[in-house]
Amino acid sequence: MAGEKIRHTQAALASILHTLKPGDRFNVLTFTNDVYKWRPKFVVASENNIASCIRFLMLLQAHGGSDIRKALLSSVKAFQGVPSGYRSIFLLSDGKSTVGSTKPSIILRSISRACEGTIAIFCIGLGDDVETHFLSSLAEDNEGRYLQVDPVEPTAVTQLGEFYESRLNPVLYDLHLKYDDRVVSNSSVIRKERLGYIDGEELIFAGKVSHRSAGDSMNMSVSGYNAEGLVILDKPLPLSRRPPEVPGRTRRSVSDNSGDVILEKIWAILRVEELARRARLARSAADRISAATELLRLSLDHGYVTPVTSLTEPYSKDKRGSSWFNLTRVELPFRNQGISIPRQLPNLQLATPIAQRLLSYPGSRVFGDPHFVIDIPGCNLTICFDVQQRQGTIVNLISDPLTGLDVSGEITEDALSNVNSDEITSLFGRIEIRSSIHIVNITPSEIILDTKRSLSWTEPSSIKIGTIIVRLVDRGNLTISLQDGVTLFIQRHKRVQHPTFFDFALANGSSLSNRADGMIGKFHGRASVNPQCELSPHPPRTTLEYDHRNIPVRRRSNKLLPSSFCWHGNAEDFLGGPIERYVTTEPMIAR
Repeated sequence: MAGEKIRHTQAALASILHTLKPGDRFNVLTFTNDVYKWRPKFVVASENNIASCIRFLMLLQAHGGSDIRKALLSSVKAFQGVPSGYRSIFLLSDGKSTVGSTKPSIILRSISRACEGTIAIFCIGLGDDVETHFLSSLAEDNEGRYLQVDPVEPTAVTQLGEFYESRLNPVLYDLHLKYDDRVVSNSSVIRKERLGYIDGEELIFAGKVSHRSAGDSMNMSVSGYNAEGLVILDKPLPLSRRPPEVPGRTRRSVSDNSGDVILEKIWAILRVEELARRARLARSAADRISAATELLRLSLDHGYVTPVTSLTEPYSKDKRGSSWFNLTRVELPFRNQGISIPRQLPNLQLATPIAQRLLSYPGSRVFGDPHFVIDIPGCNLTICFDVQQRQGTIVNLISDPLTGLDVSGEITEDALSNVNSDEITSLFGRIEIRSSIHIVNITPSEIILDTKRSLSWTEPSSIKIGTIIVRLVDRGNLTISLQDGVTLFIQRHKRVQHPTFFDFALANGSSLSNRADGMIGKFHGRASVNPQCELSPHPPRTTLEYDHRNIPVRRRSNKLLPSSFCWHGNAEDFLGGPIERYVTTEPMIAR
């Protein structure tokens, strides 16, 4: 940004500063390769401070790069120790980060986590060549708004002034919805806390009323603050009655004249948006899986295309030109793994873009035949290798003598996968997880806890045994969390005429000790290993220096996600010895 464009921007910023009220406090941060504060802390919006800030802005010149993530994190940090009130950041930028973290998804996730729902971010795109999607997503994720203006236009100053003044002074801030949780399901309520309400804008709270509720109305209130203090708006909400759904009867469509059905559709749309945001910004694999699972259910129930579904048109010989579409599940197992489409729908004609952010599971995972994918801790490096073993072989995946964690997988063969070949595909048909005092045995038919209690794959549930939390979020996704911070994820694949098998992931292995071993554990526990942390994607075949060994590797890409790849090599080279070293003769415990 230079020349006449930056001069118009400076004039627009001066106009914004003049909209500040005497009770407001503010600061200005400028950023290139580094971040510069006009004042060390927030100052009151006095005439002298505003004039001083304008003089500072008029001296600015464009130079260097642009580190948007660093600037926003510095802005968020500046609010530490600031008394309660409406907190907002206004970002004026073209949205192009050229130094530091430059990937939009990383910036969005880290900033939203830093704000933690306590700071609103408003984005103003300057010029006609801006990263609109990034800036609008940043504002949407943090309860802000986005405006694009051309600073050269004569109306730019007026647009910026109006946008800033209306958003800086909300009618109410720190809003909180209160309701009778005996009538409304807590889990169905969409964002019952909001940062602010802007005059003239729409604010929607939505939730589902239980059919077990009594009475024709429900008391609810919305509380918030303004310049005069606490404001409470309350009124009784009339409740309409609707017969409960009959098992086996399909859900009524939106064409139904019932207002209840339309309201439910609106609630579902809002819920889908909230769940997609929650999955995108989740801090743990378990939270991401939980959000994605509910998102899938809502999508299939209400017929919405979401980041976890595909719109498909099955092949038809009908010559009349009519088409019908199905919504089908898309698996979200692990990072760098592709999208799984059911085999009975071979002709996929339309598919929504699958958000790669939902597939970003850091750590290590094993899926398929078994194919191991390892994200080397502390490195921008992903390696992968394949292991083939015979029916009934038990291999050790994780063994940590200090934490007491031991994870093993039993091989099952799939002879039908390669009927025209002597090669037999081996899969994990059973997984056993042991802590120092508890055992979780995962089989195709059930999940066995301490050989005494079992969970059915058909009934989502959550149970705690000692220091282990076992959480089944749907019929195929199981999360196991241990007290020391280790999180494991197991996904069941049930198929017709083929054996049921499991994918396994170590979603969080930071708590493993440096004595951890096993086909997965050894890569997370060995502090002595000093790998070559990054390889150029070209050429596709090269040599990787790992654990004082030179290992021939080749670049293995994902056809559906071309930007996602791993360096594939011989399993024994990566493991530092024969695979038989990890084969155990100790049988799994059965109930």
